[in-house]
Amino acid sequence: MRAAVTTAPGTIAVEQVPDPDPGPGDPVVDVGAVGLCGTDLHMFLGERHDTGFPLRQGHEVGGTLAALPRGYDGPLQVGQTVTVDPAIPCGRCRPCTRGAWPACTAFRALGVALPGGLADRLVVPVGQLHGAGGLTAVEAALVEPFSIAAMALARAELRGDERLAVVGGGPIGLAITVAAAARGHAVLVSDPVPARRALAAELGAERVTAPDPDAVADWTRGEGADVAFEASGTRPGLDAALAGIGRGGRLVVVGVAAHDLVVPVPRVLFEGVTIVGARAGLFPEALEVVAAQRAAVARFVSREVPLADVAGAFGYAIEHPEDVVKVLVSP
Repeated sequence: MRAAVTTAPGTIAVEQVPDPDPGPGDPVVDVGAVGLCGTDLHMFLGERHDTGFPLRQGHEVGGTLAALPRGYDGPLQVGQTVTVDPAIPCGRCRPCTRGAWPACTAFRALGVALPGGLADRLVVPVGQLHGAGGLTAVEAALVEPFSIAAMALARAELRGDERLAVVGGGPIGLAITVAAAARGHAVLVSDPVPARRALAAELGAERVTAPDPDAVADWTRGEGADVAFEASGTRPGLDAALAGIGRGGRLVVVGVAAHDLVVPVPRVLFEGVTIVGARAGLFPEALEVVAAQRAAVARFVSREVPLADVAGAFGYAIEHPEDVVKVLVSP
């Protein structure tokens, strides 16, 4: 079969590789679409020091279930559209046994530590598959970023009519916006790119703004946001998200960054600010959102590229960041 292999920073090519050899509990998926995310771009450029080369990338995967393991008696059916949960915790370490599996000490992910979906076929543990009947392969691939948004919203423990500030209008920030607006929350989205602000408004944001230290206070009449989501992965974004939270509010850090977050102690002690991180995804919740918001989800697709031109897909995503929400590769 064909697979895209990243062999060095900035170098990827489609190669012929052996067909996958499923284990006794592994189904086979015919890959239909793979989304490229920021993590993929950083790995491709050699900016992630926890991965090495050669590397088969692609963790936002939608496809068709081609084969099930012998003896399987669950709800999945051959021929069904499926989405793939790339996050594989060990299930045995202390965080896992306490229900904190995103903090697993032996956490692995498809497309990072394990072969990913930029190939004709993919073998995964059966527990990583979710039926996505009624969705296209592209929509099924987009369930993964919406699953990250679902985890962020769960970590926020939203209540009633709380007002939300989203810092960063990339795919995750926009997915948070779609899901939160669908639940009736007022959302402000901050992003420096005009096109992303315009899209956020189309997707349900009540207010959009360029980075502005006064924007959230103006929007909330000085009270601050009840919840702020940091989805930009930048130091200014972290500072802005923290500054925008009102008394008793929560900060949910979603953007991947290596920066320190400096928090004045009085904000925690006297203003009751809570800070949590959100990693990995919640797929059943994301499937519900994607199925109910298909028109909004379609707006995430910036370009579809065949696997044969996977190098062009990475190049376009890297060279046109202001024009791209999501580039998808379809074998």
